[in-house]
Amino acid sequence: MLGVEVAKNAWKQWGLQALAMLSFTLQVALLILTEFRRRIDSGVLRFFVWSAYMLADGTAIYVLGHLSVTSASPEHELMAFWAPFLLLHLGGQDNITAYAIEDNQLWLRHLQTLAVQVAAAAYILYESSIITSQSLLRLATVLMFGVGVLKYGERVWALKCAGSSPSGSNYRPFNRKTASAVGPLPSRQDRDTEAFLLIAHRLLAAPMDLLKGPSTFVDVQCGTSTIPGEDLYKVAEMQISLMHDVFYTKAEVTHSWYGLCIRIISSLGTVTVLLQFHLQGDRKDGYNRVDVAVTYVLLVGAIILEITSALRAMLSSWTFALLYQRAEERNVWHLLAFIVGSLRRLVHAADWWRYWSGSMGQHNLLQLCARSWASKSSKIARWMGLEDPWNTMIYSSSIPVPACIKQLVVEQVLKSEGTLESTPEHIHNSRGREALEKRGLYENLAWSIDIGLDESILEKAKGDPELLAHAGVMKTVEALSNYMLFLLVSRPYMLPPPASRNAYVHVCHFLSFLEHGTPEDLANLLRRSGNELNTRSNTEANDITLTGISGDSSRYKKILDRGSQLGAKLVDDKLQDSGTAGILELITQVWVEMLCYVGYRCSAYSHAKQLSNGSELITVAALLMEHIRRQTPEP
Repeated sequence: MLGVEVAKNAWKQWGLQALAMLSFTLQVALLILTEFRRRIDSGVLRFFVWSAYMLADGTAIYVLGHLSVTSASPEHELMAFWAPFLLLHLGGQDNITAYAIEDNQLWLRHLQTLAVQVAAAAYILYESSIITSQSLLRLATVLMFGVGVLKYGERVWALKCAGSSPSGSNYRPFNRKTASAVGPLPSRQDRDTEAFLLIAHRLLAAPMDLLKGPSTFVDVQCGTSTIPGEDLYKVAEMQISLMHDVFYTKAEVTHSWYGLCIRIISSLGTVTVLLQFHLQGDRKDGYNRVDVAVTYVLLVGAIILEITSALRAMLSSWTFALLYQRAEERNVWHLLAFIVGSLRRLVHAADWWRYWSGSMGQHNLLQLCARSWASKSSKIARWMGLEDPWNTMIYSSSIPVPACIKQLVVEQVLKSEGTLESTPEHIHNSRGREALEKRGLYENLAWSIDIGLDESILEKAKGDPELLAHAGVMKTVEALSNYMLFLLVSRPYMLPPPASRNAYVHVCHFLSFLEHGTPEDLANLLRRSGNELNTRSNTEANDITLTGISGDSSRYKKILDRGSQLGAKLVDDKLQDSGTAGILELITQVWVEMLCYVGYRCSAYSHAKQLSNGSELITVAALLMEHIRRQTPEP
């Protein structure tokens, strides 16, 4: 009990000071951690960023609520001076305004909170002795209050600007006219990282239209047909990072004339307040020493954060693109554009900068079903009723996107350049149809793709040991297969409706009843089952495999059977003697077509949502297809 009393007394005496320091610490944590979330898809990182994001606002609001009482005490009257700093903290850091895309939709709630907290801070200052005094501290308080209101208002405005993303609709049906190019792009031999970033900014109308929605103005066309496919892939990767800035940071507001004014006022104002407070001299002796120390930390910390924010804004790619555009209009901007570009090239000399996670999730159905049944952790999760989420987490991983897959995506997208989007063979519409028709196999295997997307993914997500002999190509096939299954299992919201993970859950349930020891044993068992089904007529096969099963269960059991049949056909029939290499090439092209199909039909909202978690390969593919679409002439 003695320890509890000591802690209780310490909290009463120093609780608000500790919380004020915690509020500042959370701002520093957000400044550092949020730079990684666009590049790393990690649940641990998301937890820490989310915790800091939620605690930052909650802590500042809590302290503001208690300052109205504590700051009236003669011993702690300096605490009233902290109210403007808490408004500054509520304004947040430039590199994070929203944690999730839903936060942008709630900008009106943040506006209401702004009004309430500004009123609370104003009341605290009105009731304090600082405002009634004739010292420099009164001027410093009023100036800091103005800076805090500006920064908080800037955050709400940034949320409002980014809040136009809809809740789950795409924008491809809108046909929009294009204008002439905005200017020449750097020649290919002169294209380094900064040059590609400049191109990404020049072509930003495409991802803005794709992810944020059509605006009222005419699009600007920059001639993507002059950019090779592999270069356009780099541009699309960079545009993912730029769109992250649009949805989750203050980038659009910061790089406007009023954003520049706020930067200047807040930086100069904070420095002025520090000088005014320091010039108080002996008058500070009348305040509590701990309060004075906390005030200095808040002041110096605010200046460091403002300087950091200003430098980031000055050296950002947004500033470089703006200066480069102005330099084309007036020569006076050439020097500034050259200086900013040179400094950025020094920073990125090691080419370490990543613009998204650059990874693709992996989820292997056979490994999960073969290993989870005997796993002790899965048994415990099954006993607790948490088997599905546990297995989804444990048996999912990620790998860097292989260069060969990047090349395959680019090649597949470029095949549709100049082709009308309405044709079935176009990459927007084909889910493997073009690959099958090219080999004359569509009539025989159309049943494997002309079904629900979730069912099609499950049917193709089963490998076979014989194909593993061609390890190099098989790794590509396996990576694509595991990625598409990962989307179905862990990111079902990124698949176009009516796809869902229900079929996956039921298929796993059926597989759990098969006797197997390893993934290879399970694959062989499914192959034997597929061979048996292929030797029977459809009626006989249904009679045998669906006995005693009805309703939705029969549908899901049929998915498993058709997947087994497809796998057996791929291995045994050799697809009209095309050989194993030909089979693997066919499977690869089918998977790439499905990947592009899913990416272009994923909702704009889901693409934007995933930007905060490292983004997805299908978003890169969708951007590539959007750029190519703009080069296709309308009929």
